[in-house]
Amino acid sequence: MNLTIEFAMRTAELIAIAKIRSGKEQQQMAAEMGISASRLSAVAKGKLQPNASEVAYLAQQAQTDPLRAIADIETEREPKFAPIWQRLLHAANS
Repeated sequence: MNLTIEFAMRTAELIAIAKIRSGKEQQQMAAEMGISASRLSAVAKGKLQPNASEVAYLAQQAQTDPLRAIADIETEREPKFAPIWQRLLHAANS
């Protein structure tokens, strides 16, 4: 599986889990983020990449660690920066 497909799947999974755990529809989450429903739909389909704030919001709705979610998605997006994200996660958990 290529990186683009894996990234899209991870983002789509995060959105799906956020919907389930928050009990909110995608349109409501988009409104709360201040983005269009079509943007969130495009993110879910892998057509657009979410920014860090969008990932953090979705992680909160999914009841998971926002920093971990951002680190995971950014590591997949740019694997060469994985050590930086690992150091940040370690520092945050210390």
